[in-house]
Amino acid sequence: MDRTQPRDISVIEPIGAAIEKTKQILFRPFDIAKWFAIGLCAWLATLGNGGGVGRFNFPGPGNRLGCPRHNLRQEMITLKDTVLENLPVVVPVAGVVIVLVLVLALALMWLKSRGQFMFLHCVAENKGEVVKPWKQYAPQANSLFLFKVVVWLAASAASLFFIVPLVFIMMSFARTDFKVFAAAGVIPASFLVFGFMLLAICLTVVKTLTADFVVPIMRLQACTVTDGWKHFWALCKQNMGTFFLFLLFLVVVNIVLAMIAFAVVAGACCLCCVGVIFMIPYIGTVAMLPLLVWRRAYSALFLAQFGLQFDVFARTDPVIVPLDVFPPEPSVTDTPDPGF
Repeated sequence: MDRTQPRDISVIEPIGAAIEKTKQILFRPFDIAKWFAIGLCAWLATLGNGGGVGRFNFPGPGNRLGCPRHNLRQEMITLKDTVLENLPVVVPVAGVVIVLVLVLALALMWLKSRGQFMFLHCVAENKGEVVKPWKQYAPQANSLFLFKVVVWLAASAASLFFIVPLVFIMMSFARTDFKVFAAAGVIPASFLVFGFMLLAICLTVVKTLTADFVVPIMRLQACTVTDGWKHFWALCKQNMGTFFLFLLFLVVVNIVLAMIAFAVVAGACCLCCVGVIFMIPYIGTVAMLPLLVWRRAYSALFLAQFGLQFDVFARTDPVIVPLDVFPPEPSVTDTPDPGF
């Protein structure tokens, strides 16, 4: 992409550039060892994002959700009585399970933070390296991990303000055998659901902006996540509409990528045993690596349009940019100062 002339920021132009980057990284030349190395970094970077196809459960004849309403209420009462009768056993077992789940979640979050920098390093440097980026970006990854923990705790606390009242409303609804939902409960429940959805959208936006833009800035400037967000926010304030357009376009991009991935898996499943490959966590990531590399390169190339100080492909040394030095893009009609 030519940066010698002033230009508008585009969400379309990086598409082709990201395809070329993907070809250079994975196919010119094709190196299976490089694929597996980059695939490991990509797998770490996408831990916890979910996987698998077709994991949907629908109520059926044997599903409890298909039972008559009075039976459902009776089962809820029976379950409550059983829990109360075995409370001395239920409490410690539940405590152990909760602790184990939290430890596992934190471990995955820590590994994913490392993986995000490792994967970006491989894409930016066009190398299949694991050990070097694991060590090199440890401070930035640890800072990102702590940021994720804080956001997670804040989001969990905020969710309680919506979930707890909604649970009480639904319990009141259950006492009527799910026949009567008082009008007084409809409006509060609607607002609670809307508020929870709004919170989920905000968290998704923060997660996306952090992964797509703050992580590259942290890598370029060797800074903490706090400084990375400050630098990004200083840039975002002057280009709010552009980044909003990027987020909207990203919805389309993710839908297209999901459709391509589904088509590939569905086609592989037609070959019987071949489809099983995509279900194996690490191997499945390696098989889908072109899509993941393209997605990582796309957002990095979009950010690179704002200047060399944001281009992970042009610079490998940390460059500290003052927070107040983000001049707007010059206009093509600007003329040089004659100096008289």
